[in-house]
Amino acid sequence: MQHAAEPEQATSSGSILRAIYAVLQAAGEPLDEEQLAQRLEEREEPVWRASQDQPLGQLLADSALFERDAAGRWQPTVWSLWRRPLESLDFVVLDSETTGLRPGRDRIIELGAWRLRGELLAESFHSLINPQRPVPAAITRLTGLNEQSLAAAPTIEAVLPELLCFCSEAILVGHNLSFDLHFLAYEAAPLKVHLPSDGIDVLPLARRLLPDQRRFGLAALARRLQVPLTAPHRALPDAEATARVFVQLLRLARQQGITTYGQLQEYLQPLEGKPARLRMQKTSELGGESDQSSERRAGAGRQLSPARLPLSGALWLNPAWRQSFPAQPGVYLMKDGEGRVLYVGKARCLKTRLASYYHHRLGVRPRIDSLLQQVQAIETRPLGSELEALLVESQLIKELQPPYNVQLRDYRHYPFLKIDVQHPFPRLLITREPEADGARYFGPFRSERSLELTRELLQRLFPLATCSRSLPPEAAPSPPCLRYHLGRCLGPCSGQLDSAPYQDLIEEVCAFLRGERPELLERVRLQMEEAAQALHYERAALLRDMLEGAEEVLLCQRLISNAVAANNLFIVYPSACQGHNEIFLIRHGRLLELQRVPHAEQATRQALRNLLRRAAQEQTPPAIVGQAEIDQLMIISRWIKHHSRDRAFFPFSRQALTEREASEELIESIWQALRAQQHEPD
Repeated sequence: MQHAAEPEQATSSGSILRAIYAVLQAAGEPLDEEQLAQRLEEREEPVWRASQDQPLGQLLADSALFERDAAGRWQPTVWSLWRRPLESLDFVVLDSETTGLRPGRDRIIELGAWRLRGELLAESFHSLINPQRPVPAAITRLTGLNEQSLAAAPTIEAVLPELLCFCSEAILVGHNLSFDLHFLAYEAAPLKVHLPSDGIDVLPLARRLLPDQRRFGLAALARRLQVPLTAPHRALPDAEATARVFVQLLRLARQQGITTYGQLQEYLQPLEGKPARLRMQKTSELGGESDQSSERRAGAGRQLSPARLPLSGALWLNPAWRQSFPAQPGVYLMKDGEGRVLYVGKARCLKTRLASYYHHRLGVRPRIDSLLQQVQAIETRPLGSELEALLVESQLIKELQPPYNVQLRDYRHYPFLKIDVQHPFPRLLITREPEADGARYFGPFRSERSLELTRELLQRLFPLATCSRSLPPEAAPSPPCLRYHLGRCLGPCSGQLDSAPYQDLIEEVCAFLRGERPELLERVRLQMEEAAQALHYERAALLRDMLEGAEEVLLCQRLISNAVAANNLFIVYPSACQGHNEIFLIRHGRLLELQRVPHAEQATRQALRNLLRRAAQEQTPPAIVGQAEIDQLMIISRWIKHHSRDRAFFPFSRQALTEREASEELIESIWQALRAQQHEPD
């Protein structure tokens, strides 16, 4: 039995099996076929809708991932495994020798394994492997294996299926097991064979059970537990020593009341924030519980189910990928089996961020569960800085429209408030397509609801035309409506109104939207309070919503205006690429150019001079902030705000763009700051 085995990723049914696994994980209880089909439809699983050519029951029966319970309902096989007594299980203790530490660049040269039944070493597996590449001298000194001794050995393609057959119906065990699994996962990928995704690692188990032990290498643990280690750094003897150490550790675990596989896994993966004593009380619910623990569980009204135990995203993600994740800033693209991008993310450190998906606990965030079960490849794009990663992420989301990215994707739907000042009697319009037509645009804004409320508020504060009829001079005059008689419209439809006072009114509206008329908001706030005191709660609630919408619009407009007006600067950081610096030219709040420059004085000074000439060409900002620019403006503004204490920001004035002395003074200050960041002596 393979713990938390991963479905076959190469088959079309593999995606369906992963979807079913996620449904059962979210349900937390066994389901019959009709319930499963209904849950898959409710989750709108695309793989389920795309492929229903095989009966669901047959699909589940053909997979080792699932089994029927006593009532005939389907559940993951691992659920019953959690309740099995440890002495009833088979374990395969595995060890490998390799040409180095990195899968892909280095290869496996020896595999050894022992099968444990109870505490008995029942049978063994051993094979040398031809790595089809040179064996480093250091590895030969360590293991005694060289190219001559491995020349006649079979390749990994021949050995791996035999090893997996030997491991069938058993739980993998190893000392630093993840090392062996990463190499096996790399070798298994092109063969499209089924590989267990995890097991029991002796290393963390020993750390928990032997708190006074200082060293946890295999040799140190063997000495501590009086286990013979006959030939260190050879696969089969190391596997035998690991197996005997594991037997001794299981004896210590039983002394602490750990008797089932679920209890052992819970002990190795403790619940956050719970002391060890309480964790052990919880795990007792998985088997052999006392009357007291049963009463506590009944009193709490809930039961700890194996479905709720901490299975992680490693169930779906290939562990070999982790070896290639770079430890630097950048973006990552998660793709499905057909190469479609499902999700784009950014990270200060790609290696750390992507590793977190392997530890993501299934069932906590169903959307992440659904994403991970479809991921067949992860592309990483290392970049020079976190700020560049933020900007590239925004750009890629707009370009690729990944289905699992919610934010930053719908920028084309950002609304603008349009005032056609060229018309004698402008109206307030909401549009999603700003144009260079001489009209005034305020925005873009993320919330159309707040914009609609703001427009309604403006129509309350100012006697503006709100009707849709054509107005003079394009149309014939018409009788004014009720709003005119209530004093809430100047009545341009009558043909008696000169356009000058109406244009003055429009200027007041524009001033309000620029945040220059705060007393009008105060007037609305007083009206809201008066309505609440008079028990006119519906009117008070409407005024409150209008007030909040207007404040949101004004805040957004102020942020954009400030970003355009104030953010003219260089942002300079040491690059993640060794020996270089990242220079961002920000002009009118936008990223005008990014250069990666070697950390050399002349190269840096020349690059800054070129960038200043480029900035001088952009004397005035564009009249309209476009839809695609809003996120970049906000990203840069937030970055500047959150990193304002960094010695990396260098605003420049008009003089720096036009006067040589001022520009050279700015360049000197930037170079000295870069030297300080690199800790160079004066």
